[in-house]
Amino acid sequence: MARGRIVTPLKRPGRLRGASRFVAYLATQIAVFSCPFPWIAAPAIAVAALGASEGLGWGRWTRRSWFLLVAAALPAMVGAPFGAPSVSSAWAVWEPSLLRSARLALVLASAAWLSSGMSPVELRDALSVLLRPLGSRLSGRIARSASLTMAFVPWTTAELRRADESARLRGSDPARRPGRHLVALSVPLVSRSLEKAKRSSEALALRDSGFGL
Repeated sequence: MARGRIVTPLKRPGRLRGASRFVAYLATQIAVFSCPFPWIAAPAIAVAALGASEGLGWGRWTRRSWFLLVAAALPAMVGAPFGAPSVSSAWAVWEPSLLRSARLALVLASAAWLSSGMSPVELRDALSVLLRPLGSRLSGRIARSASLTMAFVPWTTAELRRADESARLRGSDPARRPGRHLVALSVPLVSRSLEKAKRSSEALALRDSGFGL
């Protein structure tokens, strides 16, 4: 009788993991919020390359996250310099708003890259190592809080899609009345988020006696 063999999942070569992955993510965030135009393109290329090297389909992610990307584009849309006397003056007025939108979009994209190769538990372990100089109690609390926040990202995205579908079935039209559509999305999403946060906190407190102390 042949012995059964334990098959371990194959790891994609070159994929950053653990603390090194979070350090790379943190470096991209520093670059995103430090670089002005046109140097903001550097962290954008870095994030795109990191995702592409690990097989992250940016086109598919864009389709799934269209609502979040529209929200990221709001500063650029609101700050559009309609009626500016010249192109140079229009760019001077519009550049800060464009930069805000670009930074928001890159924050979303880099978070997608981080979560695609790191589970909330791996994030907790990585932060526990990186924040060890702060002490075991404080570093543990920060690590657990960050991992709990990360666990909410895919759940919130899925709930947002469900709320959008429900609102459209009830006749809400984001093209005609975007404000009313946002309200139709936010009410059930906030209610479900609060309920999930309560249950997750209670479950984590039962499993980890140090949480919340």
